[in-house]
Amino acid sequence: MKPKTIIIAGLSILLILVACWLGFHSRQNDSNVRLTSISQLNSPEYKIGVPQGAAAMTAIERAFPDATIIYYNTNEDGYLAVQKGMIDAFAYDKAMMTFAAANLKGVEVLDEVVDSIDIVVGISPKRPDLVDDINAFIAEIKADGTYDDMYDRWVNQASDVLPDIKPPAHPTMALKAGTSGGVVPMNYYDENLELTGFDVEFMQRLAVYLNADLEISALSFDGMMASLETGRTDFVVSNLNATEERREVIIMSDPIRSSDTVFMVKQGRFITDKKQQITDKSQLAGKKVGIVTGTVFDSLLAEHLPETIPEYFNSLADEVAALQTGKISAILMDEPVARDLMNTMDGITYLEDRLTEESYAFAFNLNNYDLQKKFNQVLAELYAEGIITEADARWFGKDESAKVLPDIKLTGENGTLVYGTDYSIGAPFDYVKDQKIVGYEVELMMHICDRLGYDLEIVDMSFPALIPALAAGSIDVAGNCITVTEERKQSVLFSDPVYTGGSVLTVVANSAVDPAESSFLSSIKESFTRNIITESRYKLLAKGLGVTLLISLLSTIFGTILGFVVCLMRRSESQWANIPALVFIRAIQGTPIIVFLMILYYIVFSSSGINGIVVAIIGFSINFAAYVSEMMRTGIEAVDKGQLEAAAALGFNRIQVFQKITFPQAARHFLPVFKGEFISMVKMTSVVGYIAIQDLTKMSDIIRSRTYEAFFPLITTALIYFIVATLLASLLTLIEIKIDPKQRPRRVKGVTAE
Repeated sequence: MKPKTIIIAGLSILLILVACWLGFHSRQNDSNVRLTSISQLNSPEYKIGVPQGAAAMTAIERAFPDATIIYYNTNEDGYLAVQKGMIDAFAYDKAMMTFAAANLKGVEVLDEVVDSIDIVVGISPKRPDLVDDINAFIAEIKADGTYDDMYDRWVNQASDVLPDIKPPAHPTMALKAGTSGGVVPMNYYDENLELTGFDVEFMQRLAVYLNADLEISALSFDGMMASLETGRTDFVVSNLNATEERREVIIMSDPIRSSDTVFMVKQGRFITDKKQQITDKSQLAGKKVGIVTGTVFDSLLAEHLPETIPEYFNSLADEVAALQTGKISAILMDEPVARDLMNTMDGITYLEDRLTEESYAFAFNLNNYDLQKKFNQVLAELYAEGIITEADARWFGKDESAKVLPDIKLTGENGTLVYGTDYSIGAPFDYVKDQKIVGYEVELMMHICDRLGYDLEIVDMSFPALIPALAAGSIDVAGNCITVTEERKQSVLFSDPVYTGGSVLTVVANSAVDPAESSFLSSIKESFTRNIITESRYKLLAKGLGVTLLISLLSTIFGTILGFVVCLMRRSESQWANIPALVFIRAIQGTPIIVFLMILYYIVFSSSGINGIVVAIIGFSINFAAYVSEMMRTGIEAVDKGQLEAAAALGFNRIQVFQKITFPQAARHFLPVFKGEFISMVKMTSVVGYIAIQDLTKMSDIIRSRTYEAFFPLITTALIYFIVATLLASLLTLIEIKIDPKQRPRRVKGVTAE
């Protein structure tokens, strides 16, 4: 490898590390420099963002004259600036920012009010007859609870669906109304490009109240004022502030609501007591609850907490990271897993009130009645002998040193049972500890296999893939927190229950550790120890990297060979060769690689017993071949035909022409593209975890399932992929140089230097 390449790779790695350090360090700084009052922002060292022209701008200029004020054309720019740490706070309407903060990660809205101004209906001076009726309507909806219901639905996000308000059947007047159409959630365009929001519902209800035929137009702010002055619009409802300047040109109604100017800041920047710990499931109404894809928790959530919003994740580690960062308010999970999580992590607890009482069991193929019967017989014996009770006490207890598997030597005299599970769901059922697969259900499987004379093979796969794998015969038994439901009984057989528990809601506890208490260096050291050193987890990454490289390199070799064959078929004059090759290319290029891999694993090779790594190599080889064949064909067709004719005139046969003239020149054309496609394939192998392969990404998921930390494992994995991709790209660059005569040093034979 050239020194220049090494230097570039080294600098790139350094830049990534610096970026990670800055991101991590900025989080620490945000927590270390914490404020107790908004009055502290009145200093030149602090930057306060305001929307240009809004009432908040005037309020902040008056209340914070010494602060550095940054002006933004849109509210969204200000929100993003807060989120990225470009400004210390952004001032605007509390209702607007409460809505925005619910959809932004890492920000919060402070309760302390800077200023308050009324929001009104703007009425044309040419329609003074509307004032009393509009004021009467405002008073009525506030008195009967309609206003509170609207505010809760639109601002607090209980719903964002405009109710079906029927217009008057026989209107007695026609009214023209205006709004901006760009202030979420007050007035904006939905996915059908229809105006919706709080203000739109307000206007529709007002039209019914006035028995009027209503026409709503979207206008710019300047256009609203001009339209009201000239009488082209009768009234405007658009989050309109009641300022003295506006009262001089238009008529204003009684206040619809008060616009409180408050600050949006990064989470943790201010010390506040406004965050209320969730202690009851009723507090989750309208909030997001995390569930693992493929589990029964989505149906449980819909049944028991229909007012919540389900948020889907692929693993428990992803859910925990989302809970800690405030993206979700709770996680619905099995009670024993929640108990183990609470024992492992500070600042996590679960609500004692279970949503359901459930049984967990092993699952079998619908046709495997004999195996189900044998399992039930052994389970009955294990219960009677107290072995299951003893295992329960160890694996669900707090003593981590006691959580070891019994020393059982499996004979395998009656064959091998393939047990499918998902380690990423986490302890204590099935998980990885000290490079070994352990857990409550693993121990039960060992006892069962011992008594039935089986050897045990454990296969890791994603939870949603367990049931399809059973149906396809890829595994004999599935486990790890599989809940027995009537719906699942239609697809699989279940053993007798191996554990009885229930579903609980895991939330953030009041005792959450303040991240500001530890320094950046100590946090990095702690993360490195937990994710890399503890239980020799670096060996997991090394093993996963080996699998990733094996799949990538073999797929490249076989895919290139197959691609060359397909290329020759595409260039053939025979339609019997050309058309099948074209169909092959279009079919493979049009199928997502993850879908193609699952088709191969669960359908094509389901009953063959072929190892998942072999299936992955076959899948990626075929996928790579479809793209390589077109690269080669384009490169070959770029070679000057005159050279081929000249070679034929010199007596070269077709094979010699292709070998010595056509292909070397074609390679110079397609190798740069080949290199990019190869690197892309290396990164695409990160999806093979879906078909029970423990590659680099899957090993990272396993580590995260034990440490519940997202930042360090993911950055480490990304860095490893970057290094591997850089080295492999450099290797291909060397090959590219070797075959390109323009880049090789030239030597003139027969000439010697004096």
